[in-house]
Amino acid sequence: MSDTKSRPLLTVAIPAYNRAALLPPLLESIRSQSMTDWECLIIEDNCREREGIREVIRAHEAPFGGRLRYLENEETRGYDGNFRRLVEEARGRYVFIMGNDDLVTPGAFAAVAKTIRENPEVGFILRAYSFFHSDPTKVFQVNRYYANACSFEPGEPAIVACYRRIVSMSGLVFHRDDAAAVATDRWDGTLFYQHWIAANILVKRGAAYIPDILALFRKDGVPEFGAAKVERGLYTPGVQPPDTDLRMIRSLMSIAEAVEKERGVKILEVVRRDFANFMFPTIRHQAHESWPVFWKFYRDLGAMKFDRYLMFHFWFWSIAIVGADRVDWFIQFVRRTLGHTPNLTRAARPTTQRLTEQP
Repeated sequence: MSDTKSRPLLTVAIPAYNRAALLPPLLESIRSQSMTDWECLIIEDNCREREGIREVIRAHEAPFGGRLRYLENEETRGYDGNFRRLVEEARGRYVFIMGNDDLVTPGAFAAVAKTIRENPEVGFILRAYSFFHSDPTKVFQVNRYYANACSFEPGEPAIVACYRRIVSMSGLVFHRDDAAAVATDRWDGTLFYQHWIAANILVKRGAAYIPDILALFRKDGVPEFGAAKVERGLYTPGVQPPDTDLRMIRSLMSIAEAVEKERGVKILEVVRRDFANFMFPTIRHQAHESWPVFWKFYRDLGAMKFDRYLMFHFWFWSIAIVGADRVDWFIQFVRRTLGHTPNLTRAARPTTQRLTEQP
């Protein structure tokens, strides 16, 4: 797709799997955006609520005025496969990905458009985001990675800054054509296809960070991974045992290693360090387990070479000694005090930084 003049700036891409009742508020949050240079693409992944999703689409086609496209997969492709098809079918110059139960914040598209105007060759855009339960007006946590708008040069700086910070997908923005150029099914079942496309895009393009909150994440939803053939037996909805966490971390390192070898950019070890520096959420997942299970999880993670980094051990022993809830309270206190998450990894520092007013 080379004719950029006839293409919308953004394709808002939504992988749809069940949750039909949560789709209308997402669509309304998209339709109400002040910036109008976009299309909305929804691809349903052969789920049990297909007819309910069809009804939602029929009810919203007219209000969207021709900017809503809806496709269905004949077979369940799973997270990575459906993500790949969304990129393939997108007509926009950039893809703005959204989970089907989350919400776009007012002014989000305008903020993205402004960032693209200021960085016309940008490959990937990071954003701030918030969490809510049932009421999106009652946000209980804000995640900002940096204090102000900033950018990162292509190669290691951009890849390291983005890689760990894109596990949650809603509100991520990336260059559509560059993403389509590296399409592959080799990572199907990992749940991290966005990491493959991001790392490849950022070898040659830079990244930008927007401190504006672009997406609201619904916290009380249960992930429904595991229905696709490539995911079957690997994931159980609502459950994340130690072997699942280990497999997911291993997949993330494997993708980074593949990009390093195939694209000739040294990222694996610094990506590993960045994950070690921020390993608290992963370790906390298993803090409820018995001590022998928790200890084994720590040792198994360490065997992936995270044990060479001090912060990895700090997070484990902090949780073991004072408890995960107290550690989490301290982390949230620091975030609230600073207004953003402290950067513990030198390689993830911005190349340029611009002062902005935060909402």
